[in-house]
Amino acid sequence: MSIRKGIYNLLKATETDVYALAAPQELTDTYAVFSVRIEYVRSQDGVEVKEASLSLNIYANTMAACVTLADSFSAALENASGTYDSESLIVGLFLSESDDYIENLDKYVISQEYLLKFL
Repeated sequence: MSIRKGIYNLLKATETDVYALAAPQELTDTYAVFSVRIEYVRSQDGVEVKEASLSLNIYANTMAACVTLADSFSAALENASGTYDSESLIVGLFLSESDDYIENLDKYVISQEYLLKFL
């Protein structure tokens, strides 16, 4: 199965309004937009690890709502493991976070970066 679909299912378990690459313009509540870059890493014994760099942008009308959702994603993704859509997640690693206010959208945004390792 697809690592992207597995990541989508993992994110969707935390927040129902999750979108790949772009969100519909009419959204008013909290939501998240993600993108994924996947690299294949082979070890000497032939085991293939798939490393997925996950960029997650969390949008909300208030900073408090944005922080609450960001904390929920962090709790779900940091040190996560398990099987998602037939893909075995070994570990989720939190890498970085930043925040901003986007005036033309009238939204607060928290951007998070994760490294997810799959077998």
